[in-house]
Amino acid sequence: MEIIVAVDENYGIGKDGDLLAHLSPDLKRLKAMTVGNIIVMGSKTYMSFPKRPLSDRQNLVITHSPEKYPEVTCFTSVEDFLKYADTADKPIFVLGGETVYRQLLPYCSKAHVTKILHSFEADTYFPNLDESTEWERSNEGEVIDTEKYPFKYVEYIRK
Repeated sequence: MEIIVAVDENYGIGKDGDLLAHLSPDLKRLKAMTVGNIIVMGSKTYMSFPKRPLSDRQNLVITHSPEKYPEVTCFTSVEDFLKYADTADKPIFVLGGETVYRQLLPYCSKAHVTKILHSFEADTYFPNLDESTEWERSNEGEVIDTEKYPFKYVEYIRK
């Protein structure tokens, strides 16, 4: 499994159920990486999408209320999802939010982190992989400054 996340300078990822910034190149990259594959998320992340389910991907939701999302495959526990993940025949990408990231991070081998070079007011956070002994940077891109906020792509792999 791999994680895809956009973080600010404080590893904030969201505020009031939305992304901190909508960066067009980053959203296009997310689509390019996940089309044809499996994406998993919590119900709040799923409901934050303007169009759902996301097309051309298998959308999975971890939720205590699967009856609310009949259009996608739901799991009521991380354990049930992990059993399914062991049998998956396509790459799985974790899209958040905070709780799902924290629960699935130990099972991921790679993290694709978009680092927004700005500090926002946030109410949800991602673990700081730079401070983790379990992760190391494997690739770091150049700063992209064509959007309102400059950002860069950083890949981490589990040691």
